[in-house]
This record gives sequence, C-alpha cells and structure tokens, in this order.
Amino acid sequence: MTAGVLGSEVQKRLNIRPLMDWIWNNARWLWNQLANAAAWGWNAFINWWNGLAGWIRTTINFFISGALWDAFVEIRRYFGWW
Repeated sequence: MTAGVLGSEVQKRLNIRPLMDWIWNNARWLWNQLANAAAWGWNAFINWWNGLAGWIRTTINFFISGALWDAFVEIRRYFGWW
C-alpha cells in the first residue's frame, strides 16, 4: 500500500466515539436500535435513520460532521462488524 492510499483512507475515518458516548449517556434507548440497524446493513440503517426525529438526526449530524455512509461504516467498525 502506498503512502497516498493510506493517507486517503485515514482521512475518510470519522471519530465516531463522541457520538457513541453521547448516545450511551443521553439516549440509551437508541443504542440497541442503532446497533441492530447497523448490523442488518445499509438499507436497514437508512430506514432507521429516516424514522428518527429531526432533533436526533441533527444531533447525530453535529457529532459525525460527515456523510451518513461514512458514519454507517464507522459504526459497523465500532461494533467490530468490519
């Protein structure tokens, strides 16, 4: 792997820890829903996302500051599924 490829991969990574900590501490009822949606795949994750209240999506967007796909990938990595 070249340094350029490695650098671009590192740049795509989101720090998902603050989001996961926030959900665990402030909206624990979302934890299992989020974990299940991420485990079941992209379509389930999108369906879960679209079912959230606007204020929850806004809060999550504040933490991830990136594309929803990138958040999905990092959440799956967080739980060890990728």
